[in-house]
Amino acid sequence: MKTKKESTGTPPILARLQQFMDHENLTAYQVNKDSGLCKGLLINAFTNQRGLTTSTLEAILNTYPQLNANWLIVGRGEMLNPEPDAAVPLSATEQHIRHLEELKKQCLEMIKSIQQMKIEEQKSADDRLIGSLLKD
Repeated sequence: MKTKKESTGTPPILARLQQFMDHENLTAYQVNKDSGLCKGLLINAFTNQRGLTTSTLEAILNTYPQLNANWLIVGRGEMLNPEPDAAVPLSATEQHIRHLEELKKQCLEMIKSIQQMKIEEQKSADDRLIGSLLKD
């Protein structure tokens, strides 16, 4: 089924991109900016009904991982990718990496806590020393 945009001569890829942008409430300006594209690139493409380069598509797809590349480029499948956590279970390696990252975060918190305790201990020792010197 052709969309209204496709029937007016707009390249299908632009019509699908517009459909995605409408779905996500994005403007061409926002997509340009978010994707790091040249100012006005998408507006020019929509205005002049020109296709997009592979580097432009790559930038958009990297910026919006929820956008299904197969759907955008050839019109197959669903517009949005399934949720990453629900779609593919993490491999054992990815699970280990996440676990190690969490352990690293916990270790850094413990180091900060130990450093704070050392500072407080040193301050207490300094206060005791000053107090004993003042008594003399």
